[in-house]
Amino acid sequence: MKNNAFTSLALLVCLTLTATLLQAQNYSGPKPIQDFHRHNGYDPIYTFGPVNAGDTLAWIRFKGRVTDGIWHTGSNIMSWITGPVTNNSFPANLVFRTGDRMRMTIRDNGNVGVNTFLPEQLFTVSHPDLPVIRFDRSNGGERDFELFGGTNGNLFFRGGSDNTGPALSNFMVLTFQGRLGIGTDFPDQLLTVSNATTPVIRLDRSGAGERDYELFGGANGNLFFRGGADNTGAGLTNRMVLTHEGRLGLGTDEPDRLLTLSNTTTPAMRFDRSSGSEFDMELSLETDGNLMFRGGADDTGAGLLDLMMLTGEGKLAIGTLSTPASLGASDLSTYTIFAAGGILTEEVRVRTGWADYVFNKDHNLVSLPAVEEHILENGRLPGMPATSEVEANGLELGDMTVRQQEKIEELFLYMIEMDKEMKALKKENEALKARVEKLER
Repeated sequence: MKNNAFTSLALLVCLTLTATLLQAQNYSGPKPIQDFHRHNGYDPIYTFGPVNAGDTLAWIRFKGRVTDGIWHTGSNIMSWITGPVTNNSFPANLVFRTGDRMRMTIRDNGNVGVNTFLPEQLFTVSHPDLPVIRFDRSNGGERDFELFGGTNGNLFFRGGSDNTGPALSNFMVLTFQGRLGIGTDFPDQLLTVSNATTPVIRLDRSGAGERDYELFGGANGNLFFRGGADNTGAGLTNRMVLTHEGRLGLGTDEPDRLLTLSNTTTPAMRFDRSSGSEFDMELSLETDGNLMFRGGADDTGAGLLDLMMLTGEGKLAIGTLSTPASLGASDLSTYTIFAAGGILTEEVRVRTGWADYVFNKDHNLVSLPAVEEHILENGRLPGMPATSEVEANGLELGDMTVRQQEKIEELFLYMIEMDKEMKALKKENEALKARVEKLER
């Protein structure tokens, strides 16, 4: 009878200690609170002394008699004072034990500890071998998960089957260096995603029909950025790739150079000033194989001006899209730069031949009467183009400079010859003058 009464009292105590205080009408009786306290050192005349730090407030044991007739404790709950006692209050911890082992502690500051007397945080799980928090689906065959502190200081998240401990698979680890590994127990960097077939980081828009994106490590060592549809894996389109050689491809899976832009219609690189009304620029490859540099307006594509063009044959056009192969009778097929509107520069250097051949002994210097005759007949110096020819074909700067230098050097030869003749005439004149003077005497 006493055992039954004690059991009933213990169950009532357990319910009272673990239940959250509710409204009084949830309990029977006018005073639903059941107090447990120790007699604080009462003396023969029934006066009680105050409690002190370290005193046990209450200790409820759940006992049973075994076959040898001895009572043994199966579990117990106790509370003791943990801090200084004031005139108005004192702090106390609550400890739950099974057998002789402490299983859970609720500290006076609200921290809850499993297998520890001194939980340092709101919830602390402590064990020398298996500090584990388990999430168990009670239905048979369903998957279970565990959060496990490893002996090496790493924190593992494991699961994947209706099992426990090592029978589960490690899905994620946070190492003591602060590295996060997904699919690996040994992350090499702050974040490592590892998988034998599809190491992927996914960015998923949860709304139906919205576009999703994935960062995917391919089997060939290339890193792919894919997306463009509400789908996954092969259902997405590869948008960008960084190959294991360090080549970046936009719109292609096989970049040929360090940076490759590919598009079936208009592969373009854009330089956009985000502020309104500012100038934008684009570099685009046209279907005819020409590379266009456009800009000049806050617009795109055909709304920009054609500023410069590099043709597939290597000809550069500035301010014009014209790269003519000829001008009049002149062949311009070897020319590579065409500019409209004039060129302003501090220096022009032309690599060409020179006119020093004029001073060679075998050079045929045309006589001045012949030059005069040519001028009278043609209206220009020998070897110089006519006005109509220049207007039709333009001038070749290098060739014309050589021709002009030729005429300058020939002019000096004429002047040298004339100087010799003048000196001879002067000498002859002086001799005649001397003879005249002699005859006059």
